[in-house]
Amino acid sequence: MTMEFMRDLWNTAKGQFSFQDREDMVPNPAKTSLDEVVEQAHRDWVDAKAFFDNVIDPELVDYAVYSMEAAERKYVYLLNKARSAHRLR
Repeated sequence: MTMEFMRDLWNTAKGQFSFQDREDMVPNPAKTSLDEVVEQAHRDWVDAKAFFDNVIDPELVDYAVYSMEAAERKYVYLLNKARSAHRLR
Protein backbone atom coordinates (compact mmCIF):
# COMPACT_ATOMS: atom_id res chain seq x y z
CA MET A 1 0.00 0.00 0.00
CA THR A 2 1.15 3.44 -0.72
CA MET A 3 1.40 6.12 1.86
CA GLU A 4 -0.88 8.37 -0.22
CA PHE A 5 -3.68 5.78 -0.16
CA MET A 6 -3.40 5.45 3.62
CA ARG A 7 -3.45 9.23 4.01
CA ASP A 8 -6.57 9.49 1.81
CA LEU A 9 -8.20 6.65 3.74
CA TRP A 10 -7.47 8.36 7.04
CA ASN A 11 -8.77 11.72 5.82
CA THR A 12 -11.95 10.09 4.51
CA ALA A 13 -12.59 8.23 7.76
CA LYS A 14 -11.73 11.29 9.86
CA GLY A 15 -14.04 13.45 7.75
CA GLN A 16 -16.92 11.06 8.28
CA PHE A 17 -16.62 11.28 12.07
CA SER A 18 -15.61 14.90 12.50
CA PHE A 19 -18.44 17.39 12.84
CA GLN A 20 -16.25 20.42 13.50
CA ASP A 21 -15.73 22.90 10.70
CA ARG A 22 -18.02 20.99 8.34
CA GLU A 23 -20.15 23.53 6.52
CA ASP A 24 -21.27 20.86 4.06
CA MET A 25 -23.03 18.79 6.73
CA VAL A 26 -26.26 20.75 6.35
CA PRO A 27 -26.85 22.35 2.98
CA ASN A 28 -27.53 26.07 3.06
CA PRO A 29 -30.38 26.72 0.62
CA ALA A 30 -29.24 30.29 0.10
CA LYS A 31 -25.86 29.10 -1.17
CA THR A 32 -26.78 25.99 -3.17
CA SER A 33 -29.67 24.78 -5.24
CA LEU A 34 -31.31 21.43 -4.67
CA ASP A 35 -29.77 20.14 -7.90
CA GLU A 36 -26.28 20.96 -6.61
CA VAL A 37 -27.01 19.20 -3.33
CA VAL A 38 -28.19 16.12 -5.25
CA GLU A 39 -25.02 16.16 -7.34
CA GLN A 40 -22.88 16.39 -4.20
CA ALA A 41 -24.81 13.52 -2.61
CA HIS A 42 -24.18 11.44 -5.72
CA ARG A 43 -20.45 12.20 -5.57
CA ASP A 44 -20.45 11.24 -1.87
CA TRP A 45 -22.15 7.95 -2.74
CA VAL A 46 -19.64 7.19 -5.50
CA ASP A 47 -16.79 7.99 -3.09
CA ALA A 48 -18.29 5.70 -0.44
CA LYS A 49 -18.61 2.87 -2.98
CA ALA A 50 -14.99 3.37 -4.03
CA PHE A 51 -13.92 3.30 -0.39
CA PHE A 52 -15.84 0.05 0.12
CA ASP A 53 -14.29 -1.47 -3.00
CA ASN A 54 -10.79 -0.67 -1.74
CA VAL A 55 -11.10 -1.56 1.95
CA ILE A 56 -8.55 -4.13 3.00
CA ASP A 57 -8.60 -3.90 6.77
CA PRO A 58 -11.36 -6.17 8.16
CA GLU A 59 -11.99 -3.68 10.95
CA LEU A 60 -13.08 -1.07 8.38
CA VAL A 61 -15.48 -3.28 6.41
CA ASP A 62 -18.48 -2.56 8.64
CA TYR A 63 -17.73 1.15 8.50
CA ALA A 64 -17.42 1.02 4.71
CA VAL A 65 -20.76 -0.78 4.37
CA TYR A 66 -22.48 1.67 6.73
CA SER A 67 -21.03 4.69 4.90
CA MET A 68 -22.03 3.35 1.50
CA GLU A 69 -25.60 2.56 2.57
CA ALA A 70 -26.00 5.91 4.33
CA ALA A 71 -24.70 7.81 1.31
CA GLU A 72 -27.01 5.88 -1.00
CA ARG A 73 -30.06 6.58 1.15
CA LYS A 74 -29.19 10.27 1.35
CA TYR A 75 -28.78 10.44 -2.43
CA VAL A 76 -32.06 8.63 -3.14
CA TYR A 77 -33.92 10.85 -0.65
CA LEU A 78 -32.56 14.06 -2.17
CA LEU A 79 -33.13 12.79 -5.71
CA ASN A 80 -36.79 12.06 -4.94
CA LYS A 81 -37.13 15.46 -3.28
CA ALA A 82 -35.64 17.17 -6.35
CA ARG A 83 -37.94 15.24 -8.70
CA SER A 84 -40.96 16.29 -6.63
CA ALA A 85 -39.81 19.92 -6.66
CA HIS A 86 -39.39 19.87 -10.44
CA ARG A 87 -42.89 18.43 -10.89
CA LEU A 88 -44.36 21.23 -8.80
CA ARG A 89 -42.84 23.97 -10.95
